Amino acid sequence: MNSLPTFPSLTPDDRTWRLDWFGECAYPGSVRRYAQPSIKVVLSPLRSDPADHSALILPDATDHQHQHEAWAPIAALPMLAIGDLWQHGQQIASPDYQIESFKGLGISPETVSFVKAGLAIDEHFLLPLSCHPWHRLHTQSYCVAVSLDARRRLLVPCIEIIRFYFGSSSNFLQRLFTIPLAQENLWSSKRFNLATRHLHLVLANKLSGLSASDIGRIAESKFAWRAAAGIYASCQKASAHRHPVYPYTGFPFEGASDLVASGVWLPFGEQKHATFLAYRLRSCSHPFPFRSLSYEAGDRKALHASLGDANGGSGRFLRSRSPTQKAEAADTDPGGSKGQRRAAFVTQRRFTDLLRKQIWREKIEAMPNADVFLRHADGGLEQVALGESSWSSTMSGIDVSRTDAGEQAQKEVPLPWFVQAGLRTITADQAYEPSGMQIKIVCLVGKLEPVFSLPVVISEDGEIASELLFTGLDGSTRQRRGCFVEVAGKDLYRQWVLILEGRTKSACPEIALVNNAELKCAIEIVVPNKQ
Repeated sequence: MNSLPTFPSLTPDDRTWRLDWFGECAYPGSVRRYAQPSIKVVLSPLRSDPADHSALILPDATDHQHQHEAWAPIAALPMLAIGDLWQHGQQIASPDYQIESFKGLGISPETVSFVKAGLAIDEHFLLPLSCHPWHRLHTQSYCVAVSLDARRRLLVPCIEIIRFYFGSSSNFLQRLFTIPLAQENLWSSKRFNLATRHLHLVLANKLSGLSASDIGRIAESKFAWRAAAGIYASCQKASAHRHPVYPYTGFPFEGASDLVASGVWLPFGEQKHATFLAYRLRSCSHPFPFRSLSYEAGDRKALHASLGDANGGSGRFLRSRSPTQKAEAADTDPGGSKGQRRAAFVTQRRFTDLLRKQIWREKIEAMPNADVFLRHADGGLEQVALGESSWSSTMSGIDVSRTDAGEQAQKEVPLPWFVQAGLRTITADQAYEPSGMQIKIVCLVGKLEPVFSLPVVISEDGEIASELLFTGLDGSTRQRRGCFVEVAGKDLYRQWVLILEGRTKSACPEIALVNNAELKCAIEIVVPNKQ
């Protein structure tokens, strides 16, 4: 919470204010202060004890006759939720209210419909003002109604649907409100392996890795695409007809889900506990359309998801300059020439399905060029060169083509993951510990980096040795890599160890002793003479 900015316009005085509802959206021209879309936030001063959650759901919990409305940039929506308590421009509590778990909730055209907050059915209001007065200024706002059975329903404000399923970062959410949905606005490259169901994304510029799973769902699900596209489309439709802009969209999936929500049960006519109004969605179990996800950030400075927050919902805002100095959200747009700061706040796990799936940022490392060797029928190796012959070279030429040459990028870490894992294995080996061995990485003669790509070994029939290839989860292949380590002890004792990258991402590195640190030794260990 400390990293979030204060929001002075939400709280006009020193009292505690409850966020009651969300009003209409406004686009540049109708609200002069912002160039980005804005949303109206409705609050009322608190009368009851903030710690008494049961009292907070009573109609007289706040002074709703004197509600305060403030415009907020749509990019602030991830940090705003109905029912939250604010004081001095910052959120001080997010009460649980009534928590309900809806097991096996069916989401389909037969069970889901759009309704307005002020809808009456058979002269009975879904949200009776006598029990829930806080939406009274915006009865035209949209909700999604889900039938629970013949007499009960779940009601979720569409803004909460948007905030929960698409509010993982400000830039991502703002983009969905500002421009028609197009894949180039979310990702520049996408690869999906049908066999492994692994998805790899290159995110569009300035999008956070914290939104990678949400974007991945949009990329591989027509329901998620439709829901995301519906945000901007619904706003533009209302604006074109000169109506108040109340955005609406549905769930980004169809099928069963375990949904947990915090809110309040409301009566419908004489029936008590007929409508559950969800203030805040807490978790959703519907599976994502991929088994694993890797991504690259289009912006190298973009915030990325770590193991601890990849599966949760985090937003991005201005970051405070020190733990005791809070940034203040100014009532204006960010400057175009200013670099964007970042701050993340931790929320509960939104999507339980992601707890069982791997999501990581692909840290592409510099890949040194691989040497090429020709293996003769007698098992001998001859180093050759790629491409057409050159008069200045004494090496034989060979023309090799491949469908996927692997990914190239700038070096981001000193040592690749497989080298670090291999070093831990070596240092943990008790055979080295008693003798006081010293372990250091060595560089091959003629090489500039200690990590090298294993050579391309080709038979006289033009067949590439598959033992030297690394296969990624997306099905792409490249040459495996290796690194030599020197183990030095007393009495001039020396030996060399080869740390060899596994054939797949999940495979452990291989450790092998070699006579000396020559590249040919590495080749013969991996591809022994088959004669």
